[in-house]
Amino acid sequence: MQNIFFDTRILDKKSREKFFLTEELMMENAAQGLESCVMPHVFHESERYINRPCVLILAGRGNNGADGYALARRLSCHDFCAAVCCIGEPSSEIAKVQKKRAELLGVSFISPYDLDSFAEEKSFDISVVVDCIYGSGFHLPLDAESEAVIQSANKIEAFKISCDVPSGLDSNGNGKIIFRADETVAMGALKLSLFSDKAKDFCGKIKVCNLGISRNNFEFLEMPDAFLLEKEEMKLPFRKIQNVHKGTFGHVAVAAGEKTGAAKIAANAAFAFGAGLATIVGIEDSSFMNIMASLELPENTTALALGCGFGRSNPGVQRYFEFLKENKNIPCVLDADIFYYKEILSILAERGNFILTPHPKEFSVLLENCDLGKFSVQEVVEKRIELVKLFCKKFEDSVLVLKGAVVLIGMWSKNEGRVKIYLNPYGKTSLAKGGSGDVLAGLVASLLAQGYDCANAAVTASLAHSFASKKIKNNFALTPQILIEKISEL
Repeated sequence: MQNIFFDTRILDKKSREKFFLTEELMMENAAQGLESCVMPHVFHESERYINRPCVLILAGRGNNGADGYALARRLSCHDFCAAVCCIGEPSSEIAKVQKKRAELLGVSFISPYDLDSFAEEKSFDISVVVDCIYGSGFHLPLDAESEAVIQSANKIEAFKISCDVPSGLDSNGNGKIIFRADETVAMGALKLSLFSDKAKDFCGKIKVCNLGISRNNFEFLEMPDAFLLEKEEMKLPFRKIQNVHKGTFGHVAVAAGEKTGAAKIAANAAFAFGAGLATIVGIEDSSFMNIMASLELPENTTALALGCGFGRSNPGVQRYFEFLKENKNIPCVLDADIFYYKEILSILAERGNFILTPHPKEFSVLLENCDLGKFSVQEVVEKRIELVKLFCKKFEDSVLVLKGAVVLIGMWSKNEGRVKIYLNPYGKTSLAKGGSGDVLAGLVASLLAQGYDCANAAVTASLAHSFASKKIKNNFALTPQILIEKISEL
């Protein structure tokens, strides 16, 4: 698990104070880190160059631009061309010094107005473009000059690297015109803006560059704002005890409603992920040999999945709500249509042991039904961390899994007295299919039935869902059945 910070500028300041670092020393380490990322991509395998290979650096006015000028100076030592497109004059003293050093060493400077003609002239020579326009803490909107430079740079056929964050991406991970990087070099530590849904299309591979001290020493100075999940956090339900029977591994009940196919998908996913028994409630025949069907909730139910294809005005919902009120020890996954019922507020307020798995539209409805405000889907996407914290602070005994290009898992930490946020960016575009969410609900319910607590069930199921999607060869060809099959290959 890796730490993520909303803004690392406070870490920069504390590092200088605690470890007697200078701003210039940290900047030199940043430039060195960028240089090490640039070098493998300078000389193209096709040897397509007309003249010498060229690295084009886009430098802004502030300290991110200063990193770019320092990089240009370092690259001038090599046998290729380094050119800097200067977006405005440097505004900080250190940026002015770094630009002057690069100038004295013969680095070429070009105006933003000449960028398109330069790119056309050097189209066969430019092998790397490095974005050093804006860094951590940028706030929208972009100025017109930066917009034009980013749009021109995105058209250049070269390997693209961003310094710290792709320019145009603000501190909340939002933006309209954004530099599209193949690789982003985060300075010192990971930034939260790199893990928004929007950012997933612009960051490429993300690396962290040390700034003169170890990453551990740098990050230790502040409490992280979120955590990046890694594969090691996926605790699969391997069976280690030999003296067992099917009841040992729990019984998942999945509530069926208007669209019974969704419940069938969830039940099959639950069974495939280790649950000893799975029953679809509300139908007479499941159509699957391994999945049972029952009109009533089984007495030995150890976890319930409620909402998959259930319908938004199903009169049968009351019996499930009554069951949950009477059996507060039985964990439950709430998904999809269930968020549209007004009674959701009283259920969440009365008991815990819930894992909720909405997508942004469903989350906007859930927030309104829980008297937490009215938000459009766009607002949910743009303010997702803020809104997840708002929800989890009110319902401390539930875990929220907000689906998206980057899955966000929120839960209240009693030890720390705050909401902790965990991010899962590993899912593939293949998951953008009907039924994928039902598979996730089934995976979560399965782990709950097997005795996982809500936190570990949410994390493991989400990661398993994402890593299974990586095993699909063609990202357009996924079906729920194939996704469930890939779970067994983890």
